[in-house]
Amino acid sequence: MADQQIDPSVAQAAQIPLQSFTIPDFPPEASSLKALTLTSDIKLDDYSKILEEPATVSKLPKSIESLTLELFSLGYPPGFLNALSIQLPSLKELLIYSQLFAGISEESRKDAERFFENEKELRALHLLDVFAKPGFFETVGKTLSSRGKDGIRFLEVNYSFRHEDEQFLDTVPAAELLHLIGPSLVTCALNISPPDVTNDPDDPANINKEGEEQQRRHEGIMAINHSMSPYLTDALIQEGTAPKQLLLLNTTLYTLKLEGFSDILGKHTGLLVLNATLDLEPTEQHKKAILNALAQCPKLEQVELVGNPSLQFYVAAAHPGGGALKSAFPTKDDMIALGEKCPKLESFKANILRTSSLGSVGWIREGGEWKGGITEAEVRPDRPPAVGNPGDKPVLAEVA
Repeated sequence: MADQQIDPSVAQAAQIPLQSFTIPDFPPEASSLKALTLTSDIKLDDYSKILEEPATVSKLPKSIESLTLELFSLGYPPGFLNALSIQLPSLKELLIYSQLFAGISEESRKDAERFFENEKELRALHLLDVFAKPGFFETVGKTLSSRGKDGIRFLEVNYSFRHEDEQFLDTVPAAELLHLIGPSLVTCALNISPPDVTNDPDDPANINKEGEEQQRRHEGIMAINHSMSPYLTDALIQEGTAPKQLLLLNTTLYTLKLEGFSDILGKHTGLLVLNATLDLEPTEQHKKAILNALAQCPKLEQVELVGNPSLQFYVAAAHPGGGALKSAFPTKDDMIALGEKCPKLESFKANILRTSSLGSVGWIREGGEWKGGITEAEVRPDRPPAVGNPGDKPVLAEVA
């Protein structure tokens, strides 16, 4: 157990580091345990060999409602997940972190699919930096959506962007993840987050292709380009897949076209919290269309818009004083007008690919007054921002 000083009879959570796929016996006093975390402590050099060894799942407290599986990079031996699910008939929340969940073999994949088939009480699913072979997420999505109103209510998917991997977005199962969207969802988060910034010279994010420490470090994210926008839009608005009582929506992993953005908000007018990545153009007309789309949701309380800029906008935004940000992001007058349509709105943020160096806007309503404004791009005449390939592929910024 993680802390042997706690009386097992009163403990609500336990964390077990595993050096093999054998879960130790729990004392009878732990019969009221609510949450279990299993963390891989398996050396990568030994992982493949251990996957071939027999797995043992002991009798677990039936009271467990929350399970976290951390760092099992190559998955699990066939039969392990099925046995685990049988021991957890009351599981309501599942968090999977940093791994190839369904493993590398067909047997492991089928075992992972059976896990979801067995967990019929599951209501919350968190997938954090989780990958799988093609077809897995589609199969799981169909399993979960077949439960109708008894399906999952809280979905969180997050990927930490890896600037050092030029093919990173190609590894994200963007199309398959849409199968996880279903009518029962109250929260739907499909997020991509910036990498943690460290000063560690051994951090892969701080090393260039030649294996040397980078003096200029990437910031921000890239998002799936807008070719996926129609499919995301359909999943969120079509009968049969559209959530019926959606309150929180985060789609920053995908770039939405403005039309799809408006259609989604028109469908889910009861939203309280919104985070979305949008195609961004430096025109008043484009900004007005965004604000009109937001006005369809009068209950909104918090908004973050992540701009995926055209090359024209990127170049304009990188030159402070040119007016590009003012044309694209709301001014105080714009916020006053939006606040009349969305009287509960308290916070509005907008940025370019979640960078700080390319400028942003932040508004907070305090005492009925909007405070904040636009932060222009950093001026770096000696080191202009790096521009990626023009076209559909988003641009990147670098900072020292």
